[in-house]
Amino acid sequence: MWTRMRAAALVVAALTLASCGSIHPGDAAVVDGQSISMSKFDKTARIYCKLTLLSAKEQLEQQAAQQGVPVESLPAPSVPNSDVRRQTISDLVTILVARDLAKEEGVTVDKKLYELTPDQIKEVGTAFPKGDDAEYVELAIENSQEIAAIAVALAEKSTGVTATNENSNQLAEEGHAAIIAAFKDHDVKFAPRFGLSSSLKEIGPTGSLSVPSTDGRAEDELPADQRCA
Repeated sequence: MWTRMRAAALVVAALTLASCGSIHPGDAAVVDGQSISMSKFDKTARIYCKLTLLSAKEQLEQQAAQQGVPVESLPAPSVPNSDVRRQTISDLVTILVARDLAKEEGVTVDKKLYELTPDQIKEVGTAFPKGDDAEYVELAIENSQEIAAIAVALAEKSTGVTATNENSNQLAEEGHAAIIAAFKDHDVKFAPRFGLSSSLKEIGPTGSLSVPSTDGRAEDELPADQRCA
């Protein structure tokens, strides 16, 4: 379950930054003048961390079952916090640009393609009993599924090809590339603490959650509650 849901939540992001530029210290990113606050980013990144660890745990249990060994005998899952941080800011920005581009292109997507079902919402509530955490999980998953749905719809329009089970992945890639290409037209700016270049190359370290990259501390020197592990 969580492996599948994480796959939807953590969309592969071929993120392109228009420019780091100047950005308010309290902002994680800005899209067309709309701020994504660092507090929202931190909260979402923690949820991404939990989703990723749940997925890793599920995969570990499956591996143990296949090998016929106790789960405890296998290495505990650990996820690089920097990967989660960059994925989080990527998705938070991409959903805004994707929605804008869809409007510009006159593309609409059926909500059924990305909204969680009642059973899925119930499962999220069970795994994340804290109310606000559950809400963020639902939002993270639905946003990423919406990005994928918009990407496919954009590609369908540009190519004239209708999505099928066989070609949907290819169309999603083409549509996602169009969304990323639109970053430059939507005045996207990212806080330099994420250590990413305009081509998504790592040009520096990324601090954990609210810790700026200028802090100088390595990830393994940060407090445990700021590591995705």
